[in-house]
Amino acid sequence: MKKVILGAAMLISGVFGLVGWFIAGALTVQPGARSRVWGCLNGMEWTPVIAFLALAVYGLVLALKNAKD
Repeated sequence: MKKVILGAAMLISGVFGLVGWFIAGALTVQPGARSRVWGCLNGMEWTPVIAFLALAVYGLVLALKNAKD
């Protein structure tokens, strides 16, 4: 049960971090300059996005794997 809660917390943390990073990236450009959020991130700004995405996926896998027990 503890690992299910840990996995759920990791999933939520990863999703919140990912969304927050996208919002922060979108606020760095002028309104209307880019049509997609993906275009607002440049260069090394993709490193935290990948880390947050990996955290969310690992948390989901961990929670689903241990939910059977």
